[in-house]
Amino acid sequence: MKYTLIDNIKYLYKRAFKMYPSLKITLPLMIISAVLLPILSIAIASLAVELITKGSAFKDFLIIIGGIGVLWVSLSTTHKYLFSKIEFQQTMIRMTDFYGKMADKMMEKDYINIEPYDKQLLMEKAKVGYQSNWSGVEFFYKCFPLVIENSMILGLYTILISNLDFIVFAVLIMMTLSNVLLSKRAREYEQRNKNEYTKYDKRIQYLYEEGISVNNGKDVRMYKMEQWFRKSFNKLIKQRVAWHKRINLRYFIPECSDQILILIRDLITYGKLFELVLTNQISLSEFTIYIGVVTSFSSVLTELVNSYTDVRRANLGVVDFRIYEDIKNQYNHEHGIDISLLKEPIEIELKNVSFRYPNTKIDIIKNLNLKIRAGEKVALVGINGAGKTTLVKLICGLYYPTQGEILINGYSIDSFSIEEYYQLIGAVFQDIQILALTIEENVTATIDHQTDKEKLWRALELADLKSKILSLPKKEKTYITQVFDETGVQLSGGEMQRLMLARALYKDAPLLILDEPTSALDPIAEANLYQKYYNLTKDKTSIFISHRLSSTKFCERVLFFEYGEVIEDGTHQELLELDGKYAKMYQIQSHYYKEGKLE
Repeated sequence: MKYTLIDNIKYLYKRAFKMYPSLKITLPLMIISAVLLPILSIAIASLAVELITKGSAFKDFLIIIGGIGVLWVSLSTTHKYLFSKIEFQQTMIRMTDFYGKMADKMMEKDYINIEPYDKQLLMEKAKVGYQSNWSGVEFFYKCFPLVIENSMILGLYTILISNLDFIVFAVLIMMTLSNVLLSKRAREYEQRNKNEYTKYDKRIQYLYEEGISVNNGKDVRMYKMEQWFRKSFNKLIKQRVAWHKRINLRYFIPECSDQILILIRDLITYGKLFELVLTNQISLSEFTIYIGVVTSFSSVLTELVNSYTDVRRANLGVVDFRIYEDIKNQYNHEHGIDISLLKEPIEIELKNVSFRYPNTKIDIIKNLNLKIRAGEKVALVGINGAGKTTLVKLICGLYYPTQGEILINGYSIDSFSIEEYYQLIGAVFQDIQILALTIEENVTATIDHQTDKEKLWRALELADLKSKILSLPKKEKTYITQVFDETGVQLSGGEMQRLMLARALYKDAPLLILDEPTSALDPIAEANLYQKYYNLTKDKTSIFISHRLSSTKFCERVLFFEYGEVIEDGTHQELLELDGKYAKMYQIQSHYYKEGKLE
């Protein structure tokens, strides 16, 4: 295992003490009070028997037992207060220092550490480490003090019991070792198979989120998909439960062995105690102490084994969390070329660029050489899977080429700080994701006081959304959906695409990339939008991906993609005259736009 239990103890409490320095005092006090409470309970019973056998006065009895009772109540109250306070702090540590910061790190990690399936699986496992009170980080914080408390109590009890007979002591040691070894085997089995059952967790979560999604509500009802969701969900649940049973069975075995050994220990211990009392080798008060110790011993030992097992299980979640946390960014996040020195509009050049996705064997982009001139408007067309969107991801810097290089105004993109490089690009991707925030926040991606209102309305007007937004009661302050505000609105597919286009235009970056930005618009609305865009963005380099070839007319250049290569390159008219694949695709589509003709 990459991180040992000791490593994680140091790691977790270093972060805990940094956030709550008072824990350095309150945590030991809580542990000490937890250790003293059962000792005091046994002492009260033993002293009561001692006072009775000596015939002490009732007044003395009340003073002594009452005094210790008051001490016990005070200690118990202190322990409960500290426990409650520390439990709250543990939750806050998880939510603030782990949950919040992990979310920040996930957003800051390179896209190559987010999108591939193997990274998503690591991410899913890491979530177990911080998403619940009863797993990973917080569960570790809850259980580790119990291990210390029970170890200290058990140590005191063991010293007392070892004075009785070596056989009793040997049985105790055998019990402990047996449980530790069997629990270790259970944890190893769980860790070995974690990848397998985590897949089910990921699929269950996906089905759950999609099943309750408002966006899917119409399809689910129109096509009676609830049965499919229910059956698929139940099937995955059964498979996950089967794994849960297999794992729990491994943990059930040490629990059974523990009960058998407890029976053996009790027979030996109680027999020995009766013998010592009958032969006057110990007093009744000592007998009471031993009875209290023996009675508590089994529960303390069980709690120790259980808490230790829980710590080891929680440790698995902490390890998964740290493994994902340790994934290093591959791109340049330090200082790079100052983007303010770049002349606008920018020029893009690809030299011998090839690319394949991680853990695959096929190049999606194949030895591509391409130059997009400064200020040029280029359309990428071709059938699905030709590599158009992958090329956009490369130009955006979301992935770096497997071979070759991409130059921006003559500089390789890896010579820029990736955060600064992203400032050069305004992009609208085909998989639109609208946040349940206000229209203003969705467009500007900033908080209110940083918003340029004039720029916001100009972007909305350019995207043909201004009149729509002005018609809303709260205008740009209107929330999308009703997640945060019951007066929120649900935009149509075309309106959501316009909103994302407005976001790209608000950014006002020198390079604009639109991947199927108008697929939800009708052809007339699309043509009007493109014409308006063309007139107001003459000073920008632009790349469009579209399956509607009529929209390529306004572009100065069309690139026809096939299997990761550019097989046709020219203006719209030049490619029609070439009578190649672009011309044939255009002719097929043009039938649908000819007036009075239905095909």
